[in-house]
Amino acid sequence: MTTRLPNYLTNRTYDKIAARYATRVLYPMTRELDAFLSYVPHGGLVLDIGCGPGDYAQLIAARGYRVLPLDLSSGMLQVAARRGTPRLVRADMHRLPLPRHVADGAFLSASFLHLPKSTAGYALQEIHRVLRPGGAAYWGVKEGHGSAHVTAPEGGARFFAYYQAEGFDALLRAAGFTLLEGWIGLPGEHQSHRWINRVAKKGS
Repeated sequence: MTTRLPNYLTNRTYDKIAARYATRVLYPMTRELDAFLSYVPHGGLVLDIGCGPGDYAQLIAARGYRVLPLDLSSGMLQVAARRGTPRLVRADMHRLPLPRHVADGAFLSASFLHLPKSTAGYALQEIHRVLRPGGAAYWGVKEGHGSAHVTAPEGGARFFAYYQAEGFDALLRAAGFTLLEGWIGLPGEHQSHRWINRVAKKGS
């Protein structure tokens, strides 16, 4: 399997299920947002990378930050637009259509885990590139081993890469990030994997 095929399959699934996905019960992510945004200057620019239907982009904006929501799925972006999320950009996190040092923060909730591990380092380098020196980022990935194609409750397959905390931390360090906070979260409803939560900053 090529490294692009998991991205294609996952993106096609999200295009297909976007409207139904947007009706799910939203996890509030209060602890995650509080931790991440405590390192971002108020009013700063936050990239919501893998924004989906725009729920968290709107929550971040409501806290007084400028938000640029990005997603590879055109279906998700269409739903986000219908729900009033502004400034939407279709983008692949391997090749962010942004200049260097443009953002104060990057938020990646359950999006980075859809990348094959063979390309994860390239995506981290892109996130590092677009952040300002000292900029902060949040990642939420699933704990586990290996990878799998998982059928979504709404239908269609999605690719997931699973991590151990030590291995994910090593990836962040290799890309030039310094860990600020980290914890393991319990699985959500109808989930079997715990969540690795990490907040890190870009070195100067």
